[in-house]
Amino acid sequence: MTSHNTFGQIPVQQAPVAPVPWKGYEKFAFRVTAAFVVLICFPFSTRFYANLLRIDWVEFNWNSLGGIATSFGAPEFIDLPFEDIWELYSYINVFLTAALAVGIGAVWSLIDRKRTEYNTWYHLILIVARYRLAFGIIAWGYKKFIPIQMELPSISFLYTPFADFSEQKLYWQSVGITQGYEIFLGFAEVLCGLLLLFRKTTAIGAALTAVILFNIVIANHVYDGMVHVHSFTFTLLAVIILWQYLPDIWRLLVKEQNVTPAYTHVDFSKAWQKNTRWVLKSTGIAIFVFFLLFLHWIDDLGYRYPHNHPGLKNTAGFYHVTEYKRNNKIIPYSPLDSVRWHDVVFETWSTMAIRLNRLQQMDIENTGRETKESISKRFEFRGVGGGRHYFDYKADTVNHILYLTNKNKAHRDQKQVLHYSKPTEKRIVLSGINEFKDSIYVVLDKVEQKYPLYEGRGKPVVATAVD
Repeated sequence: MTSHNTFGQIPVQQAPVAPVPWKGYEKFAFRVTAAFVVLICFPFSTRFYANLLRIDWVEFNWNSLGGIATSFGAPEFIDLPFEDIWELYSYINVFLTAALAVGIGAVWSLIDRKRTEYNTWYHLILIVARYRLAFGIIAWGYKKFIPIQMELPSISFLYTPFADFSEQKLYWQSVGITQGYEIFLGFAEVLCGLLLLFRKTTAIGAALTAVILFNIVIANHVYDGMVHVHSFTFTLLAVIILWQYLPDIWRLLVKEQNVTPAYTHVDFSKAWQKNTRWVLKSTGIAIFVFFLLFLHWIDDLGYRYPHNHPGLKNTAGFYHVTEYKRNNKIIPYSPLDSVRWHDVVFETWSTMAIRLNRLQQMDIENTGRETKESISKRFEFRGVGGGRHYFDYKADTVNHILYLTNKNKAHRDQKQVLHYSKPTEKRIVLSGINEFKDSIYVVLDKVEQKYPLYEGRGKPVVATAVD
């Protein structure tokens, strides 16, 4: 064993000495902690393996690899109903894992009574925690650093009443509005992960990670972000890694005393140990740092929005419904009408959002994309209530036909086939069969408007009234 300065100073070699025996409570605390780290750092959840089997290796992308790095935490002893995943009860599996770790620690104490210390095992457990946490937070960070996790709001978002959004939707879009801030958050997370990969920077890496992740836990819990439990387990890992450094940090920063930090670590002096360590570390970094970044960089499929499925050319924007006929009968505008369209938004991608006074089931899953198909990218209406219905469309530009399918899984059976024409640049005329097999005829007129959110600061924007 050697005494090693983890803060980057020159290691001080000392003559081998007998390990100092641990106190009874220290041994028990280690046994419980070791069991807990193993339980949350290795995939004991059947859902992880189910997701692994569903990976499309032909279409393998950053989302596939990132899911391997981030998708497992505490074992799922209880499969929570969807309505319980936001409440305090949602942490139940973490507490059950901790209780199991205590039980394992108690049995371990009975079996291994004569052991006087766990210096080597403690170091190995910290290695497991460091790399599990490092690769996980780097994968999270890349999604913000690129950035794709929280994108700029869509056009339909800008025309949706504030009260129709869920808390999580408001929080994520608030971050998405400030792309520079999101990139900084991603950079901070990636930096923390990189610091954890190297022993000399572990202390600062663990401290920064604990602070950043605790903020993520609070934000996701109060805004119903759905990843609060996962980020909470990662925060616990950061605290476990940081624990051995806390006494010296306290003496240095609070008591203002001189500190010469020295922590024992496993001496991988044998050739096979050095080579094994080098191969494992290099492989992990190559896959979860460099290759994962490369997959993010080349991705062109879109994550939250289907950017790889462009919409009709020169069509994106907000439209008033000037005329609406159903079965050849003109239906005048009424805010209470559940059949007549109120307004329509065409996104730059293949989504047509129709607002009308008709209830629908809100999609509250925290999802980006399930497949490369545009209909699987549901973030634009995830967490959005009110009367706007989102349809994915396939355009036959030769025969001028739109084939629309409701993107909401609960209403995926709703389909429309509409012929389209553009008499002018600002007018679209639709006719065909709606989701209820009725014949409809719709005239849409585009409202030209500049959005301060997109135009940026310092540019004059003339306000446009929208009914």
